[in-house]
Amino acid sequence: MALVTSLNALIEALRDGLPINKVLISRSRHDAKIASVLDMCRERGIIFQFVPAEAVERKVGGKNQGVCAEIAPVRFFSLDDVLANVKTGLIVILDGIEDTGNLGAMIRSAAAVDVDGIVISVRHSAPVNDTVWKTSAGTLGKVRLVQSRNLTLDGEKLKKNGFWVVAADQRSQVNFFDFDFRGKTAVIFGNESKGVSPLLKKNADQLLAIPHAQSVESLNVSAAAAIILFEAWRQKKG
Repeated sequence: MALVTSLNALIEALRDGLPINKVLISRSRHDAKIASVLDMCRERGIIFQFVPAEAVERKVGGKNQGVCAEIAPVRFFSLDDVLANVKTGLIVILDGIEDTGNLGAMIRSAAAVDVDGIVISVRHSAPVNDTVWKTSAGTLGKVRLVQSRNLTLDGEKLKKNGFWVVAADQRSQVNFFDFDFRGKTAVIFGNESKGVSPLLKKNADQLLAIPHAQSVESLNVSAAAAIILFEAWRQKKG
């Protein structure tokens, strides 16, 4: 992952369509170039945030022009791009995965079962950086990643396009291997400590649990994702 701290370099990166995670802008900057950056971010659906000047300095040091952008090792797609190219009928939704190791491992599992896309919430989520690339064993370039500002709305869009939206939840009375994954399915995996957010669980078509020995409180979210996704893959292949 590269960090861009020059305003002119950021404008060039935006014009060239480079895969940018998020743009931080110092609240002290208000000029025509910043306005141009905001217009291009809105046009491309790139998240931007105004922050105190010291926040930019903490991120990149004192030598900056009031901006900081993370260029990801892969490009991002829109959900519409994914829906226009559905092949396996399996989509993964990641709700607030904060650990880069977990994110990379989940992307690797998703790539191994040939998912159509991975939708990642932009809020409270780990950045798609070099650590994620390494943990994913280079599979980042094999899957379509979607940055989502609103997972609830994106879930509704998936439903309108014929997907069943299910969520991993250990309190569910339905075991994951009893669910029929052969149809178009989007599976939500939640935050390491909080799980899937309440609104997403409420709107899900089904909650799914993974049965395991009572001596273990819960599974790591990346392990849970691998178990459920490979069951979905097995059913679809069968």
